[in-house]
Amino acid sequence: MRVQSLLAWLIGLNLVFALTACQEEKPLPQQRYEVRGKVVAVDRRGGTVTLAHEAIQGYMGAMTMGFVLRDQWAFDVLKAGQSVRATLVVQGENAWLEGLVVTEEARPESPSPAPPEALRPPPLGAEVPDFQLINQDGKRIHLHQYRGKALLLTFIYTRCPLPDYCPLLSQNFAKILDQLRSDSPLAASTYLLSISIDPEHDTPAVLRSYGLERVGKFPGDPFERWEFASGNPDQVREVTRFFGVNYWDDRGQIVHALMTALIGPDGKVRKLYRGNQWQPAEVLIDLRNSPRG
Repeated sequence: MRVQSLLAWLIGLNLVFALTACQEEKPLPQQRYEVRGKVVAVDRRGGTVTLAHEAIQGYMGAMTMGFVLRDQWAFDVLKAGQSVRATLVVQGENAWLEGLVVTEEARPESPSPAPPEALRPPPLGAEVPDFQLINQDGKRIHLHQYRGKALLLTFIYTRCPLPDYCPLLSQNFAKILDQLRSDSPLAASTYLLSISIDPEHDTPAVLRSYGLERVGKFPGDPFERWEFASGNPDQVREVTRFFGVNYWDDRGQIVHALMTALIGPDGKVRKLYRGNQWQPAEVLIDLRNSPRG
């Protein structure tokens, strides 16, 4: 009887695990929206296409925005000036275009949207200048103050509407911060810095509010390991140009590339993470392998 009871208990336990696994694997719901617009730029390496699109009904107004493109064949045929339509799929923190169709080729007689200026990111090993910025507390900071520590740096703006752009980068930084808090030696040798490319809107007060929602509630200074900063337009542009990040304003929304950089304790670029495909676990491995100051 004891053996039978034990077997019954194990079978029941396995059923619970199986049901739990099924529940965990249930995919997140998707929202789908029709997108129509004109191609501004194509980035095969980053897997994105920038569209000057019409208003997306129920999602966002007309603007120029970069989108992740799932149709890999499209990178062989897309050119600036083409008119296209596609489906924008939003699922949790991810968004992408699929089902893309070229509806009209570029017209030679009509000017196409001007492509962004091509910027090159710094080579690995390049020394990062001592850029000056203002943090979420209104205090002046400069990048050389992080010398002796590893610095993970990225670019965001607080009004970014696409879930897999700035919101995803900030979520990834929050996950990294959580891991740092459970690894005291690594935390002591690491800083995170999010730089806003929207200085006119993202004042220190805005950045502080935005940051507090992401750093979590912990005793002491909430920004001890993760700061949020911006500056005047010239200061911000100087930093972004060094890291190869292009951005411009389009009807109140900022079109921008995605770049995250790991700067070593010696102040030199150790690794660059382009786009939004990198994972916090990958960065944590690189942080643990980074020289300690």
